Amino acid sequence: MAAFVSEELLGTFVPVIVYWLYFDDYRLHPRKEEDAKNLASKSTVVKGVLVQQAFQIVVSLLLFTVCLNHY
Repeated sequence: MAAFVSEELLGTFVPVIVYWLYFDDYRLHPRKEEDAKNLASKSTVVKGVLVQQAFQIVVSLLLFTVCLNHY
């Protein structure tokens, strides 16, 4: 039995998953310079990113809901 996942859910969660999978490849600073140049702690950055992505997920779900109800 195949699992059904709506396009709205894929469009909402796949970008977040891809971001986290490739996060390490696009660092601002090499690991050696990280402590000297990054002023925010890793926990602060992770919390900020999670809050931002949660907000983006809520907004995208609301937009998908509005668009689906409009048509």
